[in-house]
Amino acid sequence: MMMGMMRVRAALRRALRVSAVALAAAACRDRAVEQAQAPPADDLGTVPREVELRLYVATDWAWNEDDTLRVTVVNGTLQPLSGATLALSIGAGVQLRDSAAEAAEAFAASRGFQPAARAATGDTTVRFTVGTLAPGQSAEFAQAVRTPPAPRGRPASAADSVSRFAIGARLVGADGREIIARADTIRIRAGSAVVSGGCGGIRDVAVSRYGIGPVRLGMKPADVRTLCPEARDTSWRGAEGMTERGLAVALAGNPVTLVLAGGVIDRIVVDTAGLRTGAGVQVGATLADLRARYGQLCAGVGEGKVAVWTPSAPGISFGLDTAATSQWRAARLPADSLPEQARVISMWVRKGLDTCPAPEAR
Repeated sequence: MMMGMMRVRAALRRALRVSAVALAAAACRDRAVEQAQAPPADDLGTVPREVELRLYVATDWAWNEDDTLRVTVVNGTLQPLSGATLALSIGAGVQLRDSAAEAAEAFAASRGFQPAARAATGDTTVRFTVGTLAPGQSAEFAQAVRTPPAPRGRPASAADSVSRFAIGARLVGADGREIIARADTIRIRAGSAVVSGGCGGIRDVAVSRYGIGPVRLGMKPADVRTLCPEARDTSWRGAEGMTERGLAVALAGNPVTLVLAGGVIDRIVVDTAGLRTGAGVQVGATLADLRARYGQLCAGVGEGKVAVWTPSAPGISFGLDTAATSQWRAARLPADSLPEQARVISMWVRKGLDTCPAPEAR
């Protein structure tokens, strides 16, 4: 009897131990499931909350080359960013591209932001109004620039400070205090003066208000020869019997005459088809073509020749094959008095007014 009772107690103790182990295992499994299903707690102290400023500068630059600087502002904070201004400083010698202002404004406007005023003191500083950025929102800004012509007598070198131009971006808050800044450098690659220096090798250049491709109004002959080693001196007798001097060059395979005055390029003359304006006009176009592409036209007579120009393409005049008549005794005349079939025989890039003054009596 006693032995039977002892066996029963031992069996009960084993059953209790097994039950305890099973309950403990079940409890562990339940806690594991709960932990797996529960979302992790956010440790806000480990998440960076700051405004980012990203400056993108290409790494492969050449002399006298167009490119674009880009900046991205990212509001990584939990609060809106309002009233900030982005200041992009560009090293002295690097120029804003011909249509840089319009391009930057269009780029910014497409994202709801407008650039503010520009100021230049030594280096060029371009300022953009950032507007309001919500948490997590970003804004992009772009500025087209042109590097200077290769310096004469000094080859480009990676170690040459002449071939480096500092670029800086600063984000300033509405209170005038700096939020964040970034810096980089435009570095001219060694040998680029030889690679990009010849004017015969350029492609897809347009006739613009400041020049054609790398050749610009106001350049000195020495700078032109650096860009275009094939440039040659030329002279001719003008309409008033005066001898004029200039340089003959070929831009993208098209002959061009650079008229000199005061030791610099004063006018650029194109008298063969091939080079086009930004609107696609070239020598051989008709007056009807000009009117269709530019709208309002101005007209005048000078040195016995008839020319037209337009506020839509400032800095460019178009010489026509229509001869001046005795009726046109004034320097200005109504453009609608010219025949629509008159053709462009030359284009001149020059300085001067581009408005349409009231015509004088014929």
